[in-house]
Amino acid sequence: MANALFKGDLAEVSFGKETGFALTGTGSATGWQHSASAGNTSTILIGTGAYFHTGTNAVVELPDNILVGCTMKITGGTSFGSDDYASTRRVYYITANDTTTGTITIQPSLATATSTNAGTGDILLIESFKAPTFDAAMSDATNSQKVMTDQFIGLLNEFQLPEPEIDVRKQHVIGMGRDVNVITSGRETLDGGSLQLNAHTLRWLKYALGGHTAKSQGSMSTYSSSTNTTTHPFNIVTSDPTSTGRAEKISNGNAVDITAVAGSTNFTGLNGLSGITAGDNLLIGADVASVSSTTATMTGNSLNHFSVKNAAGGVLKVGNGSGTVLYGSYTGISSNDLQGIADIDTGAATAALAASKCIVLLPPLAAACSIGDIRLNVGATLRALFSAGDYVQIIDKDTHQIPGESTDGTPATLFKHEIRRVIAASGDFIYVEEPFTFAHAVNSCGIDRLVYSSDNSLGSAHIASTGELQNGVSHTIFGHSTLPSFTIEQSFRNSDVTPGGEQLLRLYSGCKVQDAEVTADTEGELKLTANYRAARHYTDTGGMFAPHRMFDNTANTATNRKVCGIAVDGEKPYLFQDISVEVFGKPVLRGTEFSFSVDNGNTDRWFIRGYEGTTSDTDQVTHGGTQMPLDITEAQRNYTFSFKAMVEDDVLWEELRTRRHHQNTNDITIRLKKVGSHATRQSAVITIEDYTIVKADHQVPSDKGPIIAEVELIVRHLKVTEESPYYIL
Repeated sequence: MANALFKGDLAEVSFGKETGFALTGTGSATGWQHSASAGNTSTILIGTGAYFHTGTNAVVELPDNILVGCTMKITGGTSFGSDDYASTRRVYYITANDTTTGTITIQPSLATATSTNAGTGDILLIESFKAPTFDAAMSDATNSQKVMTDQFIGLLNEFQLPEPEIDVRKQHVIGMGRDVNVITSGRETLDGGSLQLNAHTLRWLKYALGGHTAKSQGSMSTYSSSTNTTTHPFNIVTSDPTSTGRAEKISNGNAVDITAVAGSTNFTGLNGLSGITAGDNLLIGADVASVSSTTATMTGNSLNHFSVKNAAGGVLKVGNGSGTVLYGSYTGISSNDLQGIADIDTGAATAALAASKCIVLLPPLAAACSIGDIRLNVGATLRALFSAGDYVQIIDKDTHQIPGESTDGTPATLFKHEIRRVIAASGDFIYVEEPFTFAHAVNSCGIDRLVYSSDNSLGSAHIASTGELQNGVSHTIFGHSTLPSFTIEQSFRNSDVTPGGEQLLRLYSGCKVQDAEVTADTEGELKLTANYRAARHYTDTGGMFAPHRMFDNTANTATNRKVCGIAVDGEKPYLFQDISVEVFGKPVLRGTEFSFSVDNGNTDRWFIRGYEGTTSDTDQVTHGGTQMPLDITEAQRNYTFSFKAMVEDDVLWEELRTRRHHQNTNDITIRLKKVGSHATRQSAVITIEDYTIVKADHQVPSDKGPIIAEVELIVRHLKVTEESPYYIL
């Protein structure tokens, strides 16, 4: 083909989250085994029972050498007590993994003898940093290798990949002339990554700040008039027709008694619900007889409508009668009574519950979840209700303190709600694509299963043609001690054919945002710029990857566009004419531009660690990744805020002159709303707390025009809330 070049119009970029692996032994080779040892290396064999092992083509769903550079630990002492991290503090790094043979090579070698099968108490843990999320759709070792880098980066104006730079050492040897005699390659730096986009969401602030909570309205059932069924009852018994229950229409609070039809999702009595039509969303739950003080009494045996509930306490949800779902907690169950009722959302202990027609109990965890876990123990009954591609929501009544203080001096807190995409379900566990930010106690939380639909059915978040945000997801982003890492996938091709006759595909893993800036002016879109660095690059050297083509094979349906973060009618950015700003307790009416930034002070870390493998030009990661950073560590975080405004009075000058520090008063608020004709639309609020002015330049304009003040502030804390159609950011 003439002029078959790699060109920018055929370049593709996407990104994905990084998550580790937690594989429990089975006592046999179906789990995992220390299969071989040579020198200072060991080989681990992944058994066919692993949740990331396919049964059809007998391959591990991990592209060749995708784990190189990741770190590994072993916990538990059933058969691997000599390598148990808790007692030995032994940590290993991965130098190879083979898709077809299902093996992982590590250094240093394991202390446990070869041919040892992991017992039921032995867990192989591969940590999430630099480990792209595996894709359960991968089933071929030769031409469809993939990882779950399916997320839309955004409306990119500019994009820069990290620039690999090798520290080449030159040796001038005495007695061998003036020229360089020996050249050796040292460590490799992957810096200079950047992106600038028109912000259709503020998702990248999560990667700049680190902390994140998310809460949706949860799963709902959708009525079908022709069959008298609901299509998505979660945690509801459908095998016992004697269990009574209650169905409540979300939009208006109308309710009716129902009973299950054995062995199906049919419910007798649904067609008696006032005003019910096909496509209406319902809550299916227990019938409320009365609510008094902090106790809710159910009718008859309606609590038996649930397949799993927690007698020691948990979380419930109700409808408020006007289209919104509210969450509450309870401390115990006695007969037909839910005790210790408290309202999580509004703080009014029983106000919402007293008006509700039915109560839905969210099922509990089977075991507590710790910070950094990448799986949930939900028990075999609930695990069977989840599939890869679903989402799991944790609603938690416990709170987490975030930086900053409220106006009364009380430390600011958030409920520890989280949403994750499910990547696998096996045994008692569901596995997710991003480690959990918070710990969750069994009696403090409940879980829900979420799905996306092309419309708002099943409780799916959705944007209507009017711009209305239906079943929106509330996200809160805040400064946290650690930053989430991510993987960038980038590919070039030389034709419109997918994947193309020739392609260059690279993955940049272990990426962390170094700094980010959000700016707005009177020229149009809100812009977000982020600079990031990577800890590893990976090259598809054998043409075995199936690349993500965002609108060819990834976000190729209305549902998949939500999954990827570019919902239909949600791709438009925030615009300057829908932004309002308040500073010093007053609206900035004649502001011409503003910007705020966060700098994380990240630092690459290299360590002395040997490599005993053989090198080849076809290696996807060279030299076992030992020349690339093993870690990127966060340091002190700094915020800044600045704006320009035409001067109407002396307020800005007085702020500078009096050196006033606004601590827990007069927060800077930036309110954003998407264009549309409906009042409930995508929106965001950026709150800047604890600030003081550092500059307010009031120069005399030489052009005789209006005085424009350039104001800069030093900031202590920043928080972002956004209502969006996306379960995850």
